[in-house]
Amino acid sequence: MSARVDGAAADAKHGRVAQPDPHACLLSVSAEQRAEVASAFVGAGDRVVFLGADPGWFVRRLCEDGRAPAYACAGPSPCGAEATVLSGARMLCLYDNHSLSGTRRAAVLAGHRDLLVAPALFDDRILRITRRGDVLRLAGEVDISNRHAVIEAMRGAPDALMIDMASLRFIDAGGVGAMYAAAAGRVRLLRPQPTPRKVVQLFDPTAERLVCEGMRRG
Repeated sequence: MSARVDGAAADAKHGRVAQPDPHACLLSVSAEQRAEVASAFVGAGDRVVFLGADPGWFVRRLCEDGRAPAYACAGPSPCGAEATVLSGARMLCLYDNHSLSGTRRAAVLAGHRDLLVAPALFDDRILRITRRGDVLRLAGEVDISNRHAVIEAMRGAPDALMIDMASLRFIDAGGVGAMYAAAAGRVRLLRPQPTPRKVVQLFDPTAERLVCEGMRRG
């Protein structure tokens, strides 16, 4: 999931943005996918501008990923997208695929040079599971409706399993119990947020199988 888009640097002065041409878009199926791709799109050291009705979710995701935006403002997207992220000289327009008609979708694709694709092992618009190398990433919430997907992902992963939980905001005791039962050995849970960490440590206080490592930044 990457695209290098060249163009003139964005200028957000006086609420106007010079649109680089060409630029990239994402037709997403969930808010978690939009957050994941937008965060990954931001380059190290880039000046970042967020244009959209609510930059809060984007700022939160950058903090979860250990980065922070140089600048974020609520403002109209120049492409009529749900939000637009300007990172350095690159532009990424984020759309909700479910809200686009066939005609509108075709127009969006015609107006962007690159379409970014971010496949997931599972995405029910509540929980998103992806794999980066040997690390599983959980984003969103784990509950009775989707814990089966976590177990399936764990069973398809290496024995020395690592799970990035920095973007997992909630998991119930049943979800932790299912992970405990599915663990082939000790599972390293990376950067858990306070609430999931507490549930894990209450269920497995001696870290027999589920080992919390690091703290989420931000």
